[in-house]
Amino acid sequence: MKILRSYRWRRRLLLFGLPLLIAGPLIYLGVSLSTPGNPGNANGPTVPNYKAPTPARFTKSEQRAVHGVLARFIRTAVAREDPASSWQLAAPSMKEGYSRKDWNRGDLPVVPYPALHRGLGQWDYVAYSYKRTVGLEVFLFPKPGSGYSALTADVELVKGRNGQWLVDYWMPKKFHGPPALAKSGGKAKAKKITRKAAGKRSHSPSKAKAAPPASAESDYRAPHASHWYWLLPIAILSLILLVPLGLGAAHWRRGRKAAREYEAWQASRTRSRDAA
Repeated sequence: MKILRSYRWRRRLLLFGLPLLIAGPLIYLGVSLSTPGNPGNANGPTVPNYKAPTPARFTKSEQRAVHGVLARFIRTAVAREDPASSWQLAAPSMKEGYSRKDWNRGDLPVVPYPALHRGLGQWDYVAYSYKRTVGLEVFLFPKPGSGYSALTADVELVKGRNGQWLVDYWMPKKFHGPPALAKSGGKAKAKKITRKAAGKRSHSPSKAKAAPPASAESDYRAPHASHWYWLLPIAILSLILLVPLGLGAAHWRRGRKAAREYEAWQASRTRSRDAA
């Protein structure tokens, strides 16, 4: 209580206690958020009674069956040549939320791609193989003049109760090489077309047609991280520095004012004593 009655001690507590009061929660949050979790549970909560699927051999007969289903699915669903026929090749999970009418007119959860009828149904490698499930990576060539590049896609097929393989997942993974712009011709013709397009852009940029994208990677723009989230910690750190400086400046100004008043009082006292 004596300390609280003292003006100097109250000022000292304000100078040193306020920064600690602000910095304490920040230090606690920084330590708690930077502490890594339990390495034994790095993949999230434990699922009770979970059993990892056992790898199984992808037999020759299964490969032949998957090859046929995959070739028909790419031609009918991916290339959109006959979407109605691909309904029987898709697994129920892929058709969930889509009516047969929507599917027939091409409204299906598969990214369209003008696949060339070359090596349909073949895959580069087997990503995984379990009982009644197989994951593959396929490589597709575009049709000439389509403006698309060669494509790598991930696909998963599951075996139904009747033994029929069905496509359960299809996702483009990466585009490769230049786009297929010309329907025929060699490198000389491609260079000629490129020069002609460049000349048109230089003479009439407003009328020039935009070339089709070389690949999905060329269209992708990496998102820029926002710097606004730095404002809060910078503002808090500024307060930690500015508050003590402001209080110190106020204390110094108050002391200077008291010193001037004391000097004026001493001077007036001296003059009155001399006059007496």
